[in-house]
Amino acid sequence: MDPSSQDGEDTEASVPLNPVQESLDHQESPAASCWLLYLKPVVAISVGMLLFGSGTALSLLYFTQVRNVSYLLGPLFLSVGLMLLVTGLVWIPVLKHSLGHKALTKVNHGMGLQVDHKHH
Repeated sequence: MDPSSQDGEDTEASVPLNPVQESLDHQESPAASCWLLYLKPVVAISVGMLLFGSGTALSLLYFTQVRNVSYLLGPLFLSVGLMLLVTGLVWIPVLKHSLGHKALTKVNHGMGLQVDHKHH
């Protein structure tokens, strides 16, 4: 049977593509949804800081020759840590901007801006 001939049945297109976003929309607490939205950037910043710090320590150990440390480990951890740190720091304003744009879109397309004309 042709799938386009099904009128009243749900199709795969009606299933949300992102179940996390759907669960965020149905939550009662806005603080919990903000925590879930900002969890990934915070983890990226934390891991980036840890890698950057360990890369700094490994580089110092290599250049002071206190320990026998591979030359590649320090710069590798420094670069990956800096990349994650900057990515997380840029991700937060992007989320804030997209959430603000989403809120403005809801207000503009919602019932709040419709003018009720009263006839005298």
